[in-house]
Amino acid sequence: MTAPTYACGGGPGLTASGQKKLPRAPEFNLPLETIVRIALTCIYIALEFKAPFVRKIQQEELWLYRNPRTDSYVPLTMLWPIVLGVPGLVFTLHYLRSRDRQELRCAVLAFTLGLGLNGVVTNTVKIAVGRPRPDFFWRCFPDGVVNEQLHCTGTDVRALMDGRKSFPSGHSSFAFVGLGFLSWYLIGKLHLLNERGRGRSVRVIAAGLPLFAATMIAISRTCDYHHHWQDVTVGSLIGIALSYLCYRQYYPAFSDRNCHLPYHHQRQECAPAMSSMLHSPNRAKRSPQRTGTPPSSPLATNYVVPDGGLEREDSDDTETRRLLGSPTEQQKEAKWI
Repeated sequence: MTAPTYACGGGPGLTASGQKKLPRAPEFNLPLETIVRIALTCIYIALEFKAPFVRKIQQEELWLYRNPRTDSYVPLTMLWPIVLGVPGLVFTLHYLRSRDRQELRCAVLAFTLGLGLNGVVTNTVKIAVGRPRPDFFWRCFPDGVVNEQLHCTGTDVRALMDGRKSFPSGHSSFAFVGLGFLSWYLIGKLHLLNERGRGRSVRVIAAGLPLFAATMIAISRTCDYHHHWQDVTVGSLIGIALSYLCYRQYYPAFSDRNCHLPYHHQRQECAPAMSSMLHSPNRAKRSPQRTGTPPSSPLATNYVVPDGGLEREDSDDTETRRLLGSPTEQQKEAKWI
């Protein structure tokens, strides 16, 4: 026999008294969670001002860094409103519709965790690798004159430091960690990947739009010569991986029937249901009341007779020996049958 499954999830764990354990909802330590996210933000900002590794550039590879210096097609003043504002707007609209404060809290915790982790990971790799940007030549040699030692003659220290932080692309990683999380959020809310929401083309388009926007932001970083294609590819992978990892910390798989609800919300709803089931008066199985009909087997003993008394065991033994002693006509017929 297979173990029974429960709608609220989890197995039928038993306590020492034999009762089923109620699923316990996880307790969020909000002060600690807030401190973690503030710490990640502070580390990210501090890494922004760290000098990167100075990688040696060879003469034969200078052509990789001779692209012209141009303004960003998606500057930071546009990137942050998109990455932060669009998901925040969707979270707010869903909260105004559902008035579910607990679900809003889980969404914000998952989203901010992804942003903080992405900032630290991306900047750490940038500093460790120190790959020059496609326009680094003009940052290093503003007048276009190259010396034999390839020592930079540019005086803009900030531009030189930023010019050695090409790998991976920060715009790409932040675009995919923010808008990618929004896509996971919409896929769960719209039940796009389970039996409740399949076959709805409008839902597919709605959930895919954030990923498409993130892809266009990443591509723009190669068009304005601020990143190589390898930088954009790796940055996008970092962002999409961290967004999905942080989403799954608070939400179930997309194939789950209740994928639109966070873990905490599901377990909170499950606990009262399990409690009422455990204390229900109909839960205990009542043993069937025996009637006065004699048992079908002659070897069976005590049974309830119509007047409520019990047959004595010695009389049962006598009857059993009589039946097993001399074969009767009924036994003979049964044997031949």
